[in-house]
Amino acid sequence: MKSPGEYITHHLTDWCVGCGADHQPQGLVDFNAVTLDLLLVSLACALTIAVVARVLGSRLSMESPGRLQLAVEAAVEYITDQIREVFPRVNHFVGAMALLIFFWVLLMNMADLVPIDLPPTVAGLIGGAFGVEETYFRFVPTAALDTPFAMAIVVFVMTVTYQIRANGVGGYFKRFLVHPYGKYALPANIVTVLIEDLSKPISLALRLFGNLFAGELIFALLALLTFATLEPISAAVAIWAPLHFIGGVIWSLFHLLIIVLQAFIFAVLTIVYLGMAQQPEH
Repeated sequence: MKSPGEYITHHLTDWCVGCGADHQPQGLVDFNAVTLDLLLVSLACALTIAVVARVLGSRLSMESPGRLQLAVEAAVEYITDQIREVFPRVNHFVGAMALLIFFWVLLMNMADLVPIDLPPTVAGLIGGAFGVEETYFRFVPTAALDTPFAMAIVVFVMTVTYQIRANGVGGYFKRFLVHPYGKYALPANIVTVLIEDLSKPISLALRLFGNLFAGELIFALLALLTFATLEPISAAVAIWAPLHFIGGVIWSLFHLLIIVLQAFIFAVLTIVYLGMAQQPEH
């Protein structure tokens, strides 16, 4: 039986290729480290969305739409309304991307509702069959910094692209020289615009990461309520096991709201940032 610290650390450690002996990347940015578990779960979620979209597209019905079709149509209509508010005309590319972001983030977030010990246990059994003594498998991609920042960086690159399209290369760099304090406050302008631009992807990523990481950590702490009574086994397990189950159900229902809300916020803020970027500077 692992100690509480070892148990939580094990569940928050990635299956990482190219990491050091401590199974952690060597620094905040380590291009030699590849977190295979995050990649596999993210790709599995993307593949699930692609398959469902393909099946749904082949079964579209105007006369008797199913519940899934109605839910997707409601999401499409809402995204379209949001785009109309910030774009001069409907941008179908941004709409499709925002819709994909919403469902992809939602599905990755919902991985947090899988029993926390199930993925590491399955990974341990598979690793043991190949002679691996200690296996790690983190099941929630958005609860690690890698995934939220990867998506936020893509949104940031698109934002810069829209700004250059709207104002030209010269207009884009002119922002750093004269905005917002005028041409005589160049150093302050550069610092202000850099903070303004970089705060958007950073806050976009950290908001998603923080909420999902906290949720994952709370599930681990709830599991420890029962495990603490198993070594040695005591009569207290009759009390803590039901409390663990009840607490897990209550937190899962509350966390489900957070899961949907964070996917919604990420998609809507993507639309807002891109809409602001395509407006000409005056």
